[in-house]
Amino acid sequence: MEKDITKDPFAISFQKEILSLKYLKKNDKIIIAVSGGMDSIALLYLTHWLDRFKIIVAHIDHSIRADSIKDRLFVERMCKTLNLPFFSKKLDSDSRSKNESLEEWARNKRYKYLKNLYFETKSNWIMTGHHCNDHTETILMNLSKQTGMLGMLGIQQKNGKIIRPLLSFNKKELFDFVKRLRIQFVNDSTNSDTSFPRNFIRRKVVKPWEEKVPSLVKSIYKTSKNINEWKSLIDQLLRSFIIDNLKISDLRIEIPLNSINNLPHLGKLRLFQLLFQEEKKLWSKHDSKMLEQFLNTPTTGKISKLILPWLLLHDRGLIIAIKKKKVIFERQIKITPNKSILFNNKKYIINTNAISHKYTISRNEEIIDWSKLKNKNLEIRVWKTGDVFQPLGMKSKKKVSDFLIDEKINNISKKYQSVLTVDEEIAWVCGLRISDWVKITRNTKEIALLKYNSL
Repeated sequence: MEKDITKDPFAISFQKEILSLKYLKKNDKIIIAVSGGMDSIALLYLTHWLDRFKIIVAHIDHSIRADSIKDRLFVERMCKTLNLPFFSKKLDSDSRSKNESLEEWARNKRYKYLKNLYFETKSNWIMTGHHCNDHTETILMNLSKQTGMLGMLGIQQKNGKIIRPLLSFNKKELFDFVKRLRIQFVNDSTNSDTSFPRNFIRRKVVKPWEEKVPSLVKSIYKTSKNINEWKSLIDQLLRSFIIDNLKISDLRIEIPLNSINNLPHLGKLRLFQLLFQEEKKLWSKHDSKMLEQFLNTPTTGKISKLILPWLLLHDRGLIIAIKKKKVIFERQIKITPNKSILFNNKKYIINTNAISHKYTISRNEEIIDWSKLKNKNLEIRVWKTGDVFQPLGMKSKKKVSDFLIDEKINNISKKYQSVLTVDEEIAWVCGLRISDWVKITRNTKEIALLKYNSL
């Protein structure tokens, strides 16, 4: 390798790029993912030459090729030469599920290992050797999957703690650099296998296209940055719209239909992407179509499971999103006085101590005649078909199912509706109404407070 790298134009450009990334600090500990190929080797040499960071090298053997051990040994020897810490992981290709493509499996396993190593080594960043050509290939792959505007953004230079400082440079610039400096690297034979979608796009689409239009990949890169700015503007407007029109909590979102009806289809789609971006990063054509069908069918009670763990529900002019926690769904549980219990992610208690007031202001609390419940079998359970009770203030009994409809309880909440029973007779439809027979009268001598709240 040529010794005087400091005069190389590409090295100078890379240095400027690194210095422009203000989030990178001197002496940051950085994991560099190095396969042994040209891109990652160039990144390693360039970053090492800067002498600004504490570098850790990570190599992942995907076990796809029989001779993949040669790549690991090559990278390991290079790390010894450069006096850099070396970590490696050999993957078991048999662990791939039937529904997972080889490329998808390799990517998921690779990033999982890098993130684990990031925490183990208490590093600041993870660096990968993705460049402008990779960015173009990703956009074309996303277009083939009809992922919409978000797919046009391609690869992000910074994604959490993962950074890609070579993203603005094309493959030819990298090749010319390693050729000038006579930097050795290994060739992965699988890169020529066009049965892999990315390899096909690289060799059969981008390469011949770039030969005719040398500025192709950088033009696409600049276009995607422009699209990203438009997205930022749209997102800013939609976030203001969300604040003004939606009711949002950790486990529930209410979206008035009349507030979104005038939004164009893409505006509605982006609105839902913003609301649920933690669960869904890229939306396929199928996802968009399913959402459109749900939005255009405002039938009360209609449910969509498009964005798990969120459930979307049409409910009388609203779209209600409810996030379901992972809980063990119980059918019933015994309850004793003055001892709280947990039942389907809610806490219940019957308090008989020092109850002085005769009324409550919350539907989650009720004052009742304790003598009617005392020394009897008390249970909290999920309501069931056939349940009846006499709601407070009514002269006759009513089916719980009809009562829930009258109370406009949506289908999702209805499924988990609990009742308090006394010797199997309903005393309280929790959070809604007590039974008339447990109400306080002038003859009441003992009272108790029924109370529950969500966790």
